Amino acid sequence: MKPLVTLAVTTLNRPKYLPEILVSVLAQDYANIDILVSDNGSNDETPVVTQELVNADPRVRLRRNETTVPAHEHFTQCVRAARGEYFVLLNDDDRINTGFVSDLVRVATRHPDVNAVVPSNVLINEVGATVREFAKPDWEIYDGPTFVCDWLESRDPQVLCNPTTVLMRTDVIRRFGGYQRLRGNGRNIDNLLFLQCAITGRVGFAREATFYCRKHPESCGSRSTSREIIQSGRAYMRHLRQDHETVRALAAVSPSCRKRILRGVREMTTFELLNQLNLDQDAFRWRTVRTFLMSGRRDLIFFYIVLREYLRRASPTLYYGLRGIIRPRSGARSVSS
Repeated sequence: MKPLVTLAVTTLNRPKYLPEILVSVLAQDYANIDILVSDNGSNDETPVVTQELVNADPRVRLRRNETTVPAHEHFTQCVRAARGEYFVLLNDDDRINTGFVSDLVRVATRHPDVNAVVPSNVLINEVGATVREFAKPDWEIYDGPTFVCDWLESRDPQVLCNPTTVLMRTDVIRRFGGYQRLRGNGRNIDNLLFLQCAITGRVGFAREATFYCRKHPESCGSRSTSREIIQSGRAYMRHLRQDHETVRALAAVSPSCRKRILRGVREMTTFELLNQLNLDQDAFRWRTVRTFLMSGRRDLIFFYIVLREYLRRASPTLYYGLRGIIRPRSGARSVSS
């Protein structure tokens, strides 16, 4: 029987966390599953750890790149190798609960027009302790474009921590060409693909499927520089405007929703940049100001959003700085009088 779901685990030099994700994958209670473990050229004990854990499990296929390739290329290799009607990508530092796949499939098969099913999201730290539990709405189905708008605008209730690990239809992923090269150390490649799949159908939500997203100093997003965030944001917007399939998908949504999506992408990438900069301490350092000025090149709306948020976040520093300058002067005049 053709596997209904391909569960792809991508890894690169992560023997510390890899056993946790592989154990949770092998413990899935869903039978019709194709497990693909893909090594992106690890040069440590990761291949040995993988081999010992899978232990010739007939559900598991192993693949390996001899040399490390960019993240978007590695992820797309997994999409090409997928055998299932549905595809789920997992990173090697996360984990899932035992009923993860079965609960996602239950929602997907109940609603044939669903292109993506989102699990419950839990943010954990490097030792696995819960940092934040995201919302679990009572409803099971969303309008796809509306869900994307709310996600981009961070509207409550916030459901998604990381759109990488979502059940998506394999043929839809392939229609959009898999994961795109957006520069910036792999940033936004999952955001773009989820957006593409979600706006072309409805989005499901599986309350009982739990994805534990691990945030730690070695996470992919934590290592990005300001320049990489800017480059990735620009490439993201350029793809939305120029890619034929994506333009056609956006043209099918309402004009108001399309406007919200394009502005939401700008705002999301802006907040990524501002969160990377320490504006509380470095708001007026030349490095920060230079990054701010560089971010506005070729995109006036993005520049406006950066300017608005920069001033909003830097205003306390400016206020107390000016207050500290003015007060001593007024005090000096009163003493001399």
